[in-house]
Amino acid sequence: MKHAFSVDLEDWYQGIELPFGEWERHPARVDIGVGRLLDLLDDAGTKGTFFALGWIGEKHPALIKEIARRGHELGSHGRTHEKLYNLTPEQFREEIRSSKAVLEDLSGKPVRCFRAPFFTVTEKTLWALDILSKEGYAIDCSMSPVKTWRYGIANCPREIFRLSDSGLIEFPSSTFRMLGKDLNVGGAYFRIFPYFLSRSGLRDQERAGRPGMFYSHPWEYDPEHPRVKMEWKAGLTHYARLTQMGPNTRRLLADFEFAPVSEVVNDYVRSHELRSVGDDLFRR
Repeated sequence: MKHAFSVDLEDWYQGIELPFGEWERHPARVDIGVGRLLDLLDDAGTKGTFFALGWIGEKHPALIKEIARRGHELGSHGRTHEKLYNLTPEQFREEIRSSKAVLEDLSGKPVRCFRAPFFTVTEKTLWALDILSKEGYAIDCSMSPVKTWRYGIANCPREIFRLSDSGLIEFPSSTFRMLGKDLNVGGAYFRIFPYFLSRSGLRDQERAGRPGMFYSHPWEYDPEHPRVKMEWKAGLTHYARLTQMGPNTRRLLADFEFAPVSEVVNDYVRSHELRSVGDDLFRR
């Protein structure tokens, strides 16, 4: 079974919520992490999906072209990495429309997939799903069954499903269990906790007959990126055990087979009748 390998393509200062107007004051290092990750994927013969910020496409077009040249899928991560519940519907529409246009122009391929910054399709932002569908997206990867102070929908299904109200296919983040609590397979959870827990999460998906989702960020492969003071929870998840990301990813790529999001979804849809879920489920 192939799982989805996904990357939220953003620079280090975008992952710690520094104001958009201050971004250009900080050193750009996105090419460092992306370069290391692309080499890891090449070594494993693996392709993935890079959910890129439109702003990254505008400022680093050669990087987007290189990702596409190496055979990876591009998806949208919005333009400015703003959480959906801080945007109006009109602002969100412009974010996904402009980022889609930039990425398609650079890659020469259609952008079908979207992931919201910080997984912020929540009970409060379900309105975004209909806009995504109308703007030409087919797959959303923005829901997480793990509930945190930033994101999460506790009763989100654990498999790929169809959103009956918008028609989108939803591919939620995968989870593992630790001390009775669900945690995501990817990002800070992948670095902070022992590797075998993330591995067990994907093995559980396989035993259930469904593909899983892994996610990471380029700055996680760049432990030398600058350190700034921030709220302690954000600081912990951002900086903890960055040196483990590369070795753990190499192990993951050896233990499992991965593919881009669209390929995994298409394979699953061909052999499964998708569960249809309405917005009312998430508002309970």
